[in-house]
Amino acid sequence: MQELVTGTSIRHIVELDKKARERVAQAKKQAEEIDFEAESKKKQMVSDYKEHAKKSLLKMEESYRAEADEKILQIEADKKKKTEDFDNAFSSNRERLADQVFEAVTGKKRRVRNG
Repeated sequence: MQELVTGTSIRHIVELDKKARERVAQAKKQAEEIDFEAESKKKQMVSDYKEHAKKSLLKMEESYRAEADEKILQIEADKKKKTEDFDNAFSSNRERLADQVFEAVTGKKRRVRNG
């Protein structure tokens, strides 16, 4: 009878060991699947973050470029106006300036020629 109990006990222990090994193997497989899934999600999150950052940078670049273009246009318009003002002032004062330069260089008044 002792042999029967011992044989049954051993079979029971072997069966428990087998089930425990199966559970450990299943747990390892689940852990690997979780690791794989976590790594995949991490890669996707990094990719999404980079894409979002790239889009944000492009928007900022477009905004700054538009702002810079606007300032350039303002500067060019201001330069054009100042150049026109200078040209007009020079044209209207050409004779007087020529007289002043002539007198400063020669010490004499310039003679005006009439056609």
